[in-house]
Amino acid sequence: MTSGNMNIQASAALAAADKGIVIVKPVVYCFRIVRMLAENKTPMRASYISRVLEINPSTCFNILRTMTLDGFLSFDSESKTYQVGSELELLLQYLVPKSTFSSMEAARPMLQKAAATLNVTITIWKKLGNDRIILICTESNPGAIRIDMAAGQRLPHLMGASGRLFSYYDQTEETELRSAFEKIRWARKLNFTQYKQEIQQICARGWAIDDGYFSQGITSVAAPVLDSEDKMILSVSAVTFRGSYSEKHYAFIGLELNKLAQKLSDLFFSQ
Repeated sequence: MTSGNMNIQASAALAAADKGIVIVKPVVYCFRIVRMLAENKTPMRASYISRVLEINPSTCFNILRTMTLDGFLSFDSESKTYQVGSELELLLQYLVPKSTFSSMEAARPMLQKAAATLNVTITIWKKLGNDRIILICTESNPGAIRIDMAAGQRLPHLMGASGRLFSYYDQTEETELRSAFEKIRWARKLNFTQYKQEIQQICARGWAIDDGYFSQGITSVAAPVLDSEDKMILSVSAVTFRGSYSEKHYAFIGLELNKLAQKLSDLFFSQ
Protein backbone atom coordinates (compact mmCIF):
# COMPACT_ATOMS: atom_id res chain seq x y z
CA MET A 1 0.00 0.00 0.00
CA THR A 2 1.40 3.38 -0.92
CA SER A 3 1.82 6.17 1.61
CA GLY A 4 -0.53 8.23 -0.55
CA ASN A 5 -3.34 5.73 -0.03
CA MET A 6 -2.62 5.58 3.70
CA ASN A 7 -2.81 9.38 3.90
CA ILE A 8 -6.18 9.35 2.12
CA GLN A 9 -7.49 6.77 4.58
CA ALA A 10 -6.15 8.70 7.56
CA SER A 11 -7.87 11.86 6.30
CA ALA A 12 -11.14 9.96 5.92
CA ALA A 13 -10.86 8.65 9.47
CA LEU A 14 -10.25 12.15 10.84
CA ALA A 15 -13.21 13.51 8.90
CA ALA A 16 -15.43 10.75 10.29
CA ALA A 17 -14.24 11.51 13.83
CA ASP A 18 -15.06 15.19 13.36
CA LYS A 19 -18.63 14.19 12.48
CA GLY A 20 -18.98 12.13 15.64
CA ILE A 21 -18.91 8.77 13.83
CA VAL A 22 -17.59 5.88 15.90
CA ILE A 23 -14.73 4.14 14.10
CA VAL A 24 -14.63 0.36 14.69
CA LYS A 25 -10.94 -0.31 14.23
CA PRO A 26 -11.03 -4.09 13.57
CA VAL A 27 -13.46 -3.48 10.69
CA VAL A 28 -11.21 -0.75 9.28
CA TYR A 29 -8.22 -3.09 9.57
CA CYS A 30 -10.03 -5.83 7.61
CA PHE A 31 -10.67 -3.53 4.67
CA ARG A 32 -7.15 -2.10 4.75
CA ILE A 33 -5.62 -5.58 4.72
CA VAL A 34 -7.68 -6.70 1.74
CA ARG A 35 -7.00 -3.45 -0.09
CA MET A 36 -3.24 -3.70 0.44
CA LEU A 37 -3.07 -7.33 -0.69
CA ALA A 38 -5.23 -6.65 -3.76
CA GLU A 39 -3.35 -3.52 -4.83
CA ASN A 40 0.14 -4.97 -4.37
CA LYS A 41 -0.69 -8.38 -5.90
CA THR A 42 2.04 -9.96 -3.74
CA PRO A 43 1.64 -12.57 -0.97
CA MET A 44 2.67 -11.06 2.37
CA ARG A 45 3.61 -12.28 5.83
CA ALA A 46 1.57 -11.31 8.87
CA SER A 47 4.53 -9.46 10.39
CA TYR A 48 4.89 -7.27 7.28
CA ILE A 49 1.17 -6.49 7.11
CA SER A 50 1.15 -5.62 10.80
CA ARG A 51 4.14 -3.30 10.46
CA VAL A 52 3.01 -1.46 7.30
CA LEU A 53 -0.58 -0.95 8.46
CA GLU A 54 0.50 -0.25 12.05
CA ILE A 55 -1.77 -2.94 13.52
CA ASN A 56 -0.96 -4.67 16.80
CA PRO A 57 0.72 -7.99 15.80
CA SER A 58 -1.67 -10.15 17.85
CA THR A 59 -4.72 -8.30 16.52
CA CYS A 60 -3.41 -8.51 12.96
CA PHE A 61 -2.81 -12.26 13.23
CA ASN A 62 -6.31 -12.90 14.58
CA ILE A 63 -7.88 -10.81 11.80
CA LEU A 64 -5.85 -12.63 9.13
CA ARG A 65 -6.80 -16.02 10.54
CA THR A 66 -10.49 -15.10 10.69
CA MET A 67 -10.53 -13.71 7.14
CA THR A 68 -8.78 -16.85 5.90
CA LEU A 69 -11.40 -19.07 7.53
CA ASP A 70 -14.10 -17.05 5.73
CA GLY A 71 -12.30 -17.37 2.39
CA PHE A 72 -11.54 -13.68 1.92
CA LEU A 73 -7.83 -14.47 2.23
CA SER A 74 -5.80 -17.56 1.43
CA PHE A 75 -2.78 -18.76 3.43
CA ASP A 76 0.30 -20.55 2.11
CA SER A 77 1.63 -22.74 4.90
CA GLU A 78 5.06 -23.13 3.28
CA SER A 79 5.86 -19.45 2.73
CA LYS A 80 3.68 -18.32 5.68
CA THR A 81 2.11 -15.66 3.48
CA TYR A 82 -1.40 -14.36 2.85
CA GLN A 83 -3.07 -13.21 -0.35
CA VAL A 84 -6.57 -12.35 -1.55
CA GLY A 85 -8.92 -15.37 -1.46
CA SER A 86 -11.61 -16.65 -3.81
CA GLU A 87 -14.45 -15.18 -1.74
CA LEU A 88 -13.55 -11.68 -2.89
CA GLU A 89 -14.05 -12.71 -6.50
CA LEU A 90 -17.50 -14.00 -5.61
CA LEU A 91 -18.33 -10.62 -4.07
CA LEU A 92 -17.79 -9.01 -7.46
CA GLN A 93 -21.06 -10.58 -8.50
CA TYR A 94 -22.80 -8.19 -6.11
CA LEU A 95 -20.75 -5.17 -7.21
CA VAL A 96 -21.40 -5.69 -10.92
CA PRO A 97 -24.94 -5.94 -12.36
CA LYS A 98 -25.79 -9.61 -12.87
CA SER A 99 -26.43 -9.14 -16.58
CA THR A 100 -23.00 -7.59 -17.04
CA PHE A 101 -21.28 -10.22 -14.91
CA SER A 102 -22.87 -13.11 -16.81
CA SER A 103 -22.12 -11.40 -20.13
CA MET A 104 -18.48 -11.11 -19.07
CA GLU A 105 -18.06 -14.84 -19.64
CA ALA A 106 -19.49 -14.40 -23.13
CA ALA A 107 -17.01 -11.58 -23.69
CA ARG A 108 -13.93 -13.59 -22.70
CA PRO A 109 -13.26 -15.03 -26.19
CA MET A 110 -13.06 -11.55 -27.73
CA LEU A 111 -10.92 -10.31 -24.82
CA GLN A 112 -8.57 -13.27 -25.25
CA LYS A 113 -8.37 -12.63 -28.98
CA ALA A 114 -7.55 -8.94 -28.41
CA ALA A 115 -4.85 -9.84 -25.87
CA ALA A 116 -3.23 -12.24 -28.33
CA THR A 117 -3.59 -10.00 -31.39
CA LEU A 118 -2.31 -6.84 -29.69
CA ASN A 119 0.22 -8.71 -27.51
CA VAL A 120 -1.05 -7.04 -24.32
CA THR A 121 -2.92 -7.81 -21.12
CA ILE A 122 -6.59 -6.80 -21.45
CA THR A 123 -8.44 -5.57 -18.35
CA ILE A 124 -11.99 -4.41 -17.62
CA TRP A 125 -12.53 -1.73 -14.95
CA LYS A 126 -15.68 -0.42 -13.27
CA LYS A 127 -16.31 2.66 -11.12
CA LEU A 128 -16.76 1.75 -7.45
CA GLY A 129 -18.42 4.48 -5.40
CA ASN A 130 -17.20 8.03 -5.92
CA ASP A 131 -13.46 7.59 -5.51
CA ARG A 132 -12.41 4.11 -6.63
CA ILE A 133 -12.26 1.92 -9.71
CA ILE A 134 -12.19 -1.87 -9.48
CA LEU A 135 -10.73 -4.50 -11.79
CA ILE A 136 -13.43 -7.03 -12.69
CA CYS A 137 -11.83 -9.05 -15.50
CA THR A 138 -8.38 -9.68 -16.97
CA GLU A 139 -7.07 -11.69 -19.92
CA SER A 140 -3.41 -12.13 -20.87
CA ASN A 141 -1.61 -13.16 -24.03
CA PRO A 142 -0.53 -16.76 -23.30
CA GLY A 143 2.38 -16.47 -25.71
CA ALA A 144 4.05 -13.47 -24.04
CA ILE A 145 5.41 -12.37 -20.68
CA ARG A 146 2.35 -11.78 -18.52
CA ILE A 147 1.47 -8.75 -16.45
CA ASP A 148 -0.58 -10.33 -13.68
CA MET A 149 -3.43 -8.23 -12.30
CA ALA A 150 -5.88 -9.77 -9.85
CA ALA A 151 -9.63 -9.25 -10.14
CA GLY A 152 -10.78 -7.16 -7.21
CA GLN A 153 -7.83 -4.79 -7.34
CA ARG A 154 -8.94 -1.24 -6.52
CA LEU A 155 -7.34 2.06 -7.42
CA PRO A 156 -8.07 5.74 -6.80
CA HIS A 157 -10.55 6.71 -9.51
CA LEU A 158 -8.17 9.09 -11.31
CA MET A 159 -5.35 6.59 -11.80
CA GLY A 160 -4.33 4.91 -15.01
CA ALA A 161 -5.79 5.34 -18.47
CA SER A 162 -9.18 4.15 -17.17
CA GLY A 163 -9.15 6.79 -14.45
CA ARG A 164 -8.68 9.53 -17.04
CA LEU A 165 -11.67 8.19 -18.98
CA PHE A 166 -13.94 8.12 -15.95
CA SER A 167 -12.88 11.69 -15.08
CA TYR A 168 -13.73 12.83 -18.60
CA TYR A 169 -17.11 11.12 -18.82
CA ASP A 170 -18.07 12.10 -15.26
CA GLN A 171 -17.35 15.73 -16.23
CA THR A 172 -15.60 16.25 -12.92
CA GLU A 173 -15.32 19.90 -11.88
CA GLU A 174 -11.77 21.25 -11.99
CA THR A 175 -11.59 22.08 -8.28
CA GLU A 176 -12.76 18.57 -7.36
CA LEU A 177 -10.43 17.03 -9.92
CA ARG A 178 -7.44 18.97 -8.62
CA SER A 179 -8.23 18.09 -5.00
CA ALA A 180 -8.41 14.36 -5.81
CA PHE A 181 -5.32 14.57 -8.03
CA GLU A 182 -3.17 16.09 -5.29
CA LYS A 183 -3.99 13.25 -2.89
CA ILE A 184 -2.49 10.63 -5.20
CA ARG A 185 1.14 9.57 -5.11
CA TRP A 186 2.13 9.05 -8.74
CA ALA A 187 4.92 6.68 -9.78
CA ARG A 188 6.40 9.36 -12.06
CA LYS A 189 6.33 13.13 -11.71
CA LEU A 190 3.04 14.42 -13.13
CA ASN A 191 1.61 17.90 -12.75
CA PHE A 192 -2.08 18.75 -12.80
CA THR A 193 -1.89 20.81 -16.01
CA GLN A 194 -0.47 17.85 -17.93
CA TYR A 195 -3.04 15.48 -16.42
CA LYS A 196 -5.88 17.81 -17.38
CA GLN A 197 -4.54 18.09 -20.95
CA GLU A 198 -4.46 14.29 -21.24
CA ILE A 199 -8.12 14.18 -20.21
CA GLN A 200 -9.03 16.85 -22.77
CA GLN A 201 -7.35 14.81 -25.54
CA ILE A 202 -9.94 12.07 -25.01
CA CYS A 203 -12.55 14.20 -26.77
CA ALA A 204 -10.62 14.09 -30.06
CA ARG A 205 -9.31 10.53 -30.08
CA GLY A 206 -11.78 8.57 -27.94
CA TRP A 207 -9.18 6.76 -25.81
CA ALA A 208 -6.74 7.57 -23.00
CA ILE A 209 -3.17 6.62 -22.11
CA ASP A 210 -1.13 6.46 -18.90
CA ASP A 211 2.60 6.25 -19.62
CA GLY A 212 4.13 4.99 -16.39
CA TYR A 213 2.40 7.38 -13.99
CA PHE A 214 0.18 4.77 -12.36
CA SER A 215 3.02 2.25 -12.06
CA GLN A 216 6.63 2.66 -13.14
CA GLY A 217 7.42 0.43 -16.08
CA ILE A 218 3.78 0.04 -17.13
CA THR A 219 1.87 1.79 -19.94
CA SER A 220 -1.88 1.43 -20.21
CA VAL A 221 -4.29 2.48 -22.96
CA ALA A 222 -8.05 2.43 -22.37
CA ALA A 223 -11.32 2.99 -24.20
CA PRO A 224 -14.81 3.60 -22.73
CA VAL A 225 -17.58 1.02 -22.76
CA LEU A 226 -20.82 3.01 -22.99
CA ASP A 227 -24.41 2.00 -22.29
CA SER A 228 -27.38 2.73 -24.57
CA GLU A 229 -27.51 6.32 -23.22
CA ASP A 230 -23.79 6.93 -23.90
CA LYS A 231 -22.95 6.80 -20.20
CA MET A 232 -19.59 5.25 -19.41
CA ILE A 233 -20.07 2.10 -17.35
CA LEU A 234 -16.83 0.21 -17.89
CA SER A 235 -13.42 0.70 -19.43
CA VAL A 236 -11.43 -1.81 -21.48
CA SER A 237 -7.71 -1.35 -21.08
CA ALA A 238 -4.55 -2.72 -22.70
CA VAL A 239 -1.59 -3.02 -20.33
CA THR A 240 2.01 -3.32 -21.56
CA PHE A 241 5.53 -2.88 -20.30
CA ARG A 242 6.55 0.74 -20.79
CA GLY A 243 8.57 1.31 -23.95
CA SER A 244 7.35 -1.87 -25.63
CA TYR A 245 5.82 0.09 -28.50
CA SER A 246 6.15 3.40 -30.29
CA GLU A 247 3.77 6.31 -29.75
CA LYS A 248 2.22 5.53 -33.13
CA HIS A 249 1.60 1.91 -32.17
CA TYR A 250 -0.01 2.91 -28.87
CA ALA A 251 -2.36 5.09 -30.93
CA PHE A 252 -3.14 2.01 -33.04
CA ILE A 253 -3.91 0.06 -29.85
CA GLY A 254 -6.21 2.87 -28.76
CA LEU A 255 -8.17 2.68 -32.00
CA GLU A 256 -8.43 -1.11 -31.74
CA LEU A 257 -9.69 -0.76 -28.17
CA ASN A 258 -12.37 1.66 -29.40
CA LYS A 259 -13.60 -1.08 -31.75
CA LEU A 260 -13.49 -3.66 -28.94
CA ALA A 261 -15.30 -1.29 -26.57
CA GLN A 262 -18.11 -0.90 -29.11
CA LYS A 263 -18.49 -4.67 -29.36
CA LEU A 264 -18.61 -4.90 -25.56
CA SER A 265 -21.22 -2.14 -25.43
CA ASP A 266 -23.36 -4.08 -27.90
CA LEU A 267 -22.94 -7.27 -25.87
CA PHE A 268 -23.60 -5.79 -22.44
CA PHE A 269 -26.11 -3.03 -23.08
CA SER A 270 -27.95 -3.57 -26.37
CA GLN A 271 -31.71 -3.65 -25.95
